[in-house]
Amino acid sequence: MLKRNFAVILCLAAITAGALLTGCSEDSPYDQRTVMLISYINDGSPYFSDVLNQGDSLFYTETETYKLSDDFVEEDYVKIRFHNRPYNSIADPDISSLGDFLVTHYDVEFTNTADPDHPPVQEFTGMTSILIPANSEVEAFILLVPFSNKNDMTGILRPLRYTGDEVHSYVMITFHGHEVQTDRNISFTAGVTVNFADPLCVDDGT
Repeated sequence: MLKRNFAVILCLAAITAGALLTGCSEDSPYDQRTVMLISYINDGSPYFSDVLNQGDSLFYTETETYKLSDDFVEEDYVKIRFHNRPYNSIADPDISSLGDFLVTHYDVEFTNTADPDHPPVQEFTGMTSILIPANSEVEAFILLVPFSNKNDMTGILRPLRYTGDEVHSYVMITFHGHEVQTDRNISFTAGVTVNFADPLCVDDGT
């Protein structure tokens, strides 16, 4: 009877060990300490991109001739709120010691809603360094529209100047990074509507 009980115990131990090994394998999501989410982009609102900022005066004094000498182009940066929550607080009760996440770069891809073959901004990759501690939220700004795209003579944004026309688009942003304690790579995606126009107002819309 003793030998039989001992054999059962060994069998159960082997099964338990196998389960633990499986839980720590590369294919198991439970080995991932971090779940990265985007709480919102641009405070949850569509983003407006001014393709040309007018300076102190829209027109020359007492004329309807546009004053071009003080106009300028600005790059667009958008606010992102990252949320890093622990995957399994029961397995990892000390969430402060595991699961910090570092965003290292991101891919930006625009789609022109009226003409998908001609995006307003060419796809690009931006570099960054944003640390989101475990079980916390962090706000940061990233480059959304580079200067070169607004000033491109062959693009579709520069012709919007002084016209009042608009281009409506949607952007998908894929963030890449890794867990600080494990170096496990994680990617996650979020999107927001982006509208381009030149509102023909003084002082950037005021």
